[in-house]
Amino acid sequence: MEKEKILQRYRQEGVDEGREEVNRRGDDAGFYAMCVLALLLMIYQAFTGQVFGDVAAMLFVFCSVGAFARYRTDRDRSALGMGIFTGALCLGCLGWYLWHTL
Repeated sequence: MEKEKILQRYRQEGVDEGREEVNRRGDDAGFYAMCVLALLLMIYQAFTGQVFGDVAAMLFVFCSVGAFARYRTDRDRSALGMGIFTGALCLGCLGWYLWHTL
C-alpha cells in the first residue's frame, strides 16, 4: 500500500526524477563543452592580439545568474556571494572589452 501512495503522490506532482537527472546531465555536459570552447577562443584571441573580455563576460554572466537563481531558491548565502563575485567579474571583463574596442 505504501508504494501505491508514493506513486500516486508523484503522479499528482508531475515530477519525473529520471527525466530531471537526464536534463541535469545534459546541461552539465553542455556547460563543460561551452567552457572548453570559450577557453580555446580566449587563447586564440590572446595569441592573435585581440581583446578577449567578451567571451569571459559571457561565462561569468552565466555563473552569476545561476548563482543568483540558486540563492533565490535556497537562500544559500554562499550562492549570493558567488553571484556577486562572478557578476563583478562579468562587469569587469565587459568593461575591459568595451574600453579596448570603442
